[in-house]
Amino acid sequence: MFKKAALFGLLFLVGAGLGLFSGWKPSSRRERVREGRPFGNPAGREFLKTYDLIARLRMLSMGSALRLRDPKYGPEGSREYLNLILDTAQKAKPQLTDPVALTLIDVETGLTYVRLAIIEEAEGNSPASQTWMQKAQTTLKQAGWRDCSALHLKQIIETLNKQDDCDSPCGKG
Repeated sequence: MFKKAALFGLLFLVGAGLGLFSGWKPSSRRERVREGRPFGNPAGREFLKTYDLIARLRMLSMGSALRLRDPKYGPEGSREYLNLILDTAQKAKPQLTDPVALTLIDVETGLTYVRLAIIEEAEGNSPASQTWMQKAQTTLKQAGWRDCSALHLKQIIETLNKQDDCDSPCGKG
């Protein structure tokens, strides 16, 4: 039984190795240049800037979901992290011209305001919570959202936090 399993494993490795070797094709310098050409024009550079910004905002958003749930950071650490998201969004906004990317930044900014409102509400700071929620509602309405009620926005954040907690390797436990 063991000999059959060992033989099967050996044959599998040999087959996989041969498959990888035969499928491998070294790319030439000309192919690498041709592949990089689409991002050499202004539209390509704009796409890369937008992609980079959205990726950074997404990572910060996932991090904020984890920090909101982790008691070792506390409310002050969460506020600091959420303000980092707002700072990143505000610094990147003037660099972009794509209206869709600008809308995505507004949405991320609005959702960050909701997270700040939730923190303040949990701390018992009702005026600050209401201020952040009003900022969120204004920002999200400008981004085209229809339902900007506080309850709906809190539900969205709760859902996003659960999703981000599951997507992150740190959230698995």
